Amino acid sequence: MFDYDGKHTDPARTIYKRGLQKKVNRQTSGKAFGIVDTESELESITLIAADLDPRVRRVRPQPCTFDLNTGDAYPSKQALMDAVHGTRYRPWCYTPDFLLELVDGSKVFVESKHTRFLERHPTFSAVPIAMADYGHRYAIVTERMLPRPLQRNLRTLKVSPTVPLNADQRSWLIDDCPSSLLFREIEDLGFGRNRVYTAIREGYLAAKLDKTPFNDRTVLMPSAGSTAHLEVLPI
Repeated sequence: MFDYDGKHTDPARTIYKRGLQKKVNRQTSGKAFGIVDTESELESITLIAADLDPRVRRVRPQPCTFDLNTGDAYPSKQALMDAVHGTRYRPWCYTPDFLLELVDGSKVFVESKHTRFLERHPTFSAVPIAMADYGHRYAIVTERMLPRPLQRNLRTLKVSPTVPLNADQRSWLIDDCPSSLLFREIEDLGFGRNRVYTAIREGYLAAKLDKTPFNDRTVLMPSAGSTAHLEVLPI
């Protein structure tokens, strides 16, 4: 049985297969080690959402490969295949996209799957059942959970540079900010766009991220230190 302790940082599966090179997105995450390779736009945005989600402490991409027939886990799919080499046993191989380690100490495996895939492969529904049977928390992220406006806003928040708020700005946001104001209105008060994004990430301001992409008419609200608006994953 493979007990994931975080020391094994190589992904359990490879995107590159003999005779076939899948499209790969290479990106960084402040909560993962090194460069993370993702093989779909949905997987990529899931990583960004985890990076921004205040509940997530660490992201482990492709953390291990399970044999769902037995519940045993291995550091890689190759390690599992090596373990059964020379036998007639046929394992049920499954490698989750991510293992999220949460700030409360719990862990949840996450899979990014398009609804079209789930509809065309109904047998995949056995995977979450098996994971639950073996005592693992498990969540499937679909594109319906992360609509296009939300994806754009998450990407904007991810790539925008941090511009520290000074003491007067923090005090105004906490004590004097109106219950709602437009993005352009707070810019007119001397907050640059990237400083507004910083305030959203740090819990001074909130917005309905799934409605429309950020623009001059985006409605902002004081959030009194809460970053619940960044908790978009079903974990």
